[in-house]
Order: sequence, then C-alpha cells, then structure tokens
Amino acid sequence: MTLPGPVAERLAELLSASGRTRIPRSAVRAAFLQADPTMVGSVDARRNLAGALAELAAAGVLEPTDRTDDGVPPLPNSVRLVRARADVAPATADRGPWHPALSGAADLRRPSRVLLQVNDWLFAHASRAAEVPLRERALEITGDENAFDGPLPGGLTPELLRARRVVPPLHRERLSGDGPVLLVVENADTLDSLRRALEPDPGPVGGLAWGAGNAFTASVLALHTDPPAAVRYFGDLDAAGLRIPRAASDLAEAHGLPPVRPATGLYRALLRHGRPASSRPVDHSDVEWLDAGLRGPVRDLFAAGARLAQEAVGVTVLAGDPDWRDGLTPD
Repeated sequence: MTLPGPVAERLAELLSASGRTRIPRSAVRAAFLQADPTMVGSVDARRNLAGALAELAAAGVLEPTDRTDDGVPPLPNSVRLVRARADVAPATADRGPWHPALSGAADLRRPSRVLLQVNDWLFAHASRAAEVPLRERALEITGDENAFDGPLPGGLTPELLRARRVVPPLHRERLSGDGPVLLVVENADTLDSLRRALEPDPGPVGGLAWGAGNAFTASVLALHTDPPAAVRYFGDLDAAGLRIPRAASDLAEAHGLPPVRPATGLYRALLRHGRPASSRPVDHSDVEWLDAGLRGPVRDLFAAGARLAQEAVGVTVLAGDPDWRDGLTPD
C-alpha cells in the first residue's frame, strides 16, 4: 500500500480534529489550504487537493461521495472519515526525542515532515536563533519559503520559531460616511471610479481597498490592524478574478477575520455592460463563491470561453445604473 504524503497526512489530521464524520467540500478545501498554504491562490490547488483526497481514499482514511462539482478535476461534495486501519499510518521508528516545546507531537503516529524538520531545528538552533521574518525561517528549516504561510501546523507559533509574520500592505482609503463595509477592488482604475462614485453618498461603505490582483490572497491579513465588520469584493469575471477572493476568504476566516463576500450589484452590472473577451477554460468550482443568482450566468459566460474585465463598470455605468450598490450592506 502507498502511504499518504505529508500534505495528505496533515489534511487528514485537520479533518479529524474537526470532530465531524461527514465534512462538506468547503471545509475540506479550507483544511487543505491550511495543510499546504503554498496552494492559497495557486492554479494548482484543485488538482493537488484532488490528489491528496485520492491518497487518503486509497489508504482507507476517508470515503468521498459519488456526487461531485463540475470542476476539473471534480471534487466530491463531501467526504466521510472512517477509522484508520492499523497499516495506514504506522508509527515512525527511530525518530528520536521530541523537543520539550513540541511535547504534544509525541502522540502523532505520523507527524508531518515540516514538524519533524522543526523538531530538528529546535534542538540545533533555537537557543541562539535571532528573530527573523517567518518566510526566512521557513526557508532555513524546510527549504521552502512558503512552508509557514497560513495557519502554522502542529501548534507551532512564530514565537517558538523565533520569527515574525510579515503581511504585505493593503492599500485602504476611508470614505466620509465611516460605514461598516470595506469594498475591495481588484484593479486600480476601477477603484478610482468607485471612489468618485461613492464619495457623495457612500452609504454603508466606509472604506475602499486596492486588492492589487493576486496580492490580496496574502494582504487580506493586513485587515487585522483595523478589521471591518464586513468585506465585499469586486474583480474581473475570469479564473483569477474568482480564485483570488475565494482564497482570500478562506485565509481570512482561518485567522478570525470576516469572510470576503461578492459585491453582487457590481457583478450584475458587469454581466449587463461588459464586453466578453476570449479566455481559457475556467475552474468552475470557484463560481460557488458568487451568490446563487449569479452562478448560472457566469457559468454560461465561462462555458462560452469568455471573460469580462471589471473596467467595463466604469464612470458612465456607475452614474447611470444605481443597482450596482446592491450587496454592499453588511448583512
């Protein structure tokens, strides 16, 4: 039998820790991004998650449902955890002692490779290590600078690693109404148009932020310094445009921040006024991040091999189509 790899093992640990037997796809996906934070915002996330689930299914750790979504490759609607057999995860022999700071790991039958690497590092270097950025420490310990992105595995903390988490800055602008909603916009030109449209009557929108494309999948954690009550997002209707807010939302919720939700009225305006352009095939699972009423039209757009750039919702549209404000409330 082929044993699960380290990411699949970590995924199994996280799913088991949930205390649930039946786990929906959304929770499985969030756990996978914790198990392998390098997949946050990655185009390979779906393929790697499907591979990890296949490894765990082959090892008898879980059973996926027959019903799946329509992505490529398809993902099960949920998984059911089963009792692991004795030959699924044998204890690692001749591993050596655990550092006192990781004493809780002694109960793990198959600790992750990263946890073992940290254990060796703690014995060799922790007492004299200077504090450095977390990605520098990740590269030193594991050879992968992204290994400690997202929630740290096995009860690790930045303090234990003598490291500090550096979060990319998020450009934010306050509006006069000081409302509870932060509207994040993927591209700078649309941000400018929305700021001008909102300034006379911001309503519940108290601030605007520039997501700067894929940077938002990490800079969303900058919201910890001044968390809004609600976050709404507007971006392009294409593969990256939906993957970015969905990944950012998963990371935000894992760190106790509000989820990132779609600015529904702005997306409706984009569907009405946008000019379709040719695009490559899209992973349809990210369409689920949108509100239910938008999913059908967006699936049709993607099925036609097309995309819509958010710049279509410009000054003229914002002035003449007031319905774009729908969905900008904190509810």
